[in-house]
Amino acid sequence: MPIFWTTLMIAICYGIINPILRSKEFNSKEWIENVDLRYRMINDLEKNNKLIGKTKEEIIELLGTEYSTDCWTKNTICYISPDPDNYAVLDHFEFVVFLNEKNKVERVENINR
Repeated sequence: MPIFWTTLMIAICYGIINPILRSKEFNSKEWIENVDLRYRMINDLEKNNKLIGKTKEEIIELLGTEYSTDCWTKNTICYISPDPDNYAVLDHFEFVVFLNEKNKVERVENINR
């Protein structure tokens, strides 16, 4: 029984508490200046739909000029958003902004590549 409770507490800490503590409100200046903080701001961008409907130019102004285009599909913009707590050398995350045919944000997603 102690093993069960220990496992349950670890799962709660990593699955619920840790993401809440690591989340941070989006700040354009911090996003651009500190790549390691991006991962913490992604929840705010995704969950609160802060980018939906914005134009490509507005996205570049908010998220900076260090991006790649057409990285997942046509009309996508990708920003590197590494998880500083992830020690795997090969894993990295990309924050992908999907644009529609009018160059407006349709959806955003953080993808493990």
